[in-house]
Amino acid sequence: MKYKLIVFDVDGTITRHISSWRYIHEKLGLWDVLAKKYQEQFLAGKISYRRFCELDAAQWKGLEIKKMRNVFSGVRYSKNAKRVIEQLKNMGFKLAAVSTGLQFITDRIKEELGFDHVIGNRLNVRRGKLTGGVKINISHGAKGKTVRNILKRFNVKSSQMIAIGDSEGDIPMLKIAGYSIAFNSSSNELSDMADHVCRTTDFMEVYKIIKNVNK
Repeated sequence: MKYKLIVFDVDGTITRHISSWRYIHEKLGLWDVLAKKYQEQFLAGKISYRRFCELDAAQWKGLEIKKMRNVFSGVRYSKNAKRVIEQLKNMGFKLAAVSTGLQFITDRIKEELGFDHVIGNRLNVRRGKLTGGVKINISHGAKGKTVRNILKRFNVKSSQMIAIGDSEGDIPMLKIAGYSIAFNSSSNELSDMADHVCRTTDFMEVYKIIKNVNK
């Protein structure tokens, strides 16, 4: 088999929502309070990514972890994502998911879709409640480094990896891959450098492309 490992972005790729962080704020009615301001400050380079995450996480201090899981139970997968991922597993691929989002969706993906490896950022929990702290496992723009560690974990060469993402933050990992796919792309730069740009938001297109290039 030409390719052995497929690495997926999560938010906006496997799932329909674009940001786990924003999703929580919107569901809890907090987006227009401080969260939008923090995001604007980060995008303007006024605060670091770590500080941005810390400010966001602090707003959820004391919330029950059970409530947060319930909030994310409503997140929908992209069209035919579950079906295609099952088919890719049956074809023998190792599957990994890499996200700057939060554990509530990456844990779901590992459990429901049977991924071999998932990694994302995690809100800290004590006695069933959020502490207001956060563990940053992947910083903004650091997916390249994370993917290199995954390659070592599975003893796979970069030329044997397919990477799939939707945004500018996925560019570092797509550059490493032997074959890259832009799905639901929100970035012209990503679309310009990807080997294939999906014209639909249906994962069946992803499956057809992978099946074709892996002959």
